[in-house]
Amino acid sequence: MEDIKYPSDFLWLEYDSGIPDVPPKAMLNPAKLSELLNHNVDPKLYPRIFVMTPNATLMAYTTPADIRELRDQATLVSMCWKDSANAVKHKVHPVDAEAESSDSLQLETLTIEFDSANVIVRSLQERLLLVLVGGVPPNRQHNFKATPERNGDPRYPSTELKEESTGAVEERASSSVPETSTQDLKVATSSSLPSGSAEIEMTEKEKDIRLGALHIQRKKADALVAYIKGEFDKTNFVMPDDVANPFG
Repeated sequence: MEDIKYPSDFLWLEYDSGIPDVPPKAMLNPAKLSELLNHNVDPKLYPRIFVMTPNATLMAYTTPADIRELRDQATLVSMCWKDSANAVKHKVHPVDAEAESSDSLQLETLTIEFDSANVIVRSLQERLLLVLVGGVPPNRQHNFKATPERNGDPRYPSTELKEESTGAVEERASSSVPETSTQDLKVATSSSLPSGSAEIEMTEKEKDIRLGALHIQRKKADALVAYIKGEFDKTNFVMPDDVANPFG
């Protein structure tokens, strides 16, 4: 799994309900959650990460940030998430929907591709989303594309390597993956040799280079979600309906 920087039990504040025999409840510590996100950005690959509710309320975000731009971005993500969630539910035939669990009908991930950025939205809980905004190669020409995933759907982008020319691998790696050495490119492109050539085992980094920036961005988003969900499980934390009220 992708390494997460700055781990530890620090994401929580305890709120005393003031009611006898009722233990304190855990609530997110936005400052510490923002600190976690700040320690996991990359200036080229994923310069912005934030956590929000599906209604576009910002809970934590990386800095520096233009707060007006960030709110606009959160609003756009909220609209796309709700539209995709509704579309996913309506795509399922009523008979199939009865046979499937409610979890399998929920939107888990939404990948939005623009000319200027990749946006990966992952569900942390029903009322909490993690959003990773990733960089793209300069002058990329790409039509708007939104790819929703339900629980159990194939991962997008795929982790299966496809054969391609050496030039295509070098171009993608040099434009989208920082600190890529000549040796990295040699080994990564060696797997594009015709069938029958000697099989060369790639390291994880070399495979990441071949799969491209969107794959690396998704990998980071998945790792952050796994880590934060693990912290949720430790305290049985559930995001309340009213984010201003820690007790829901």
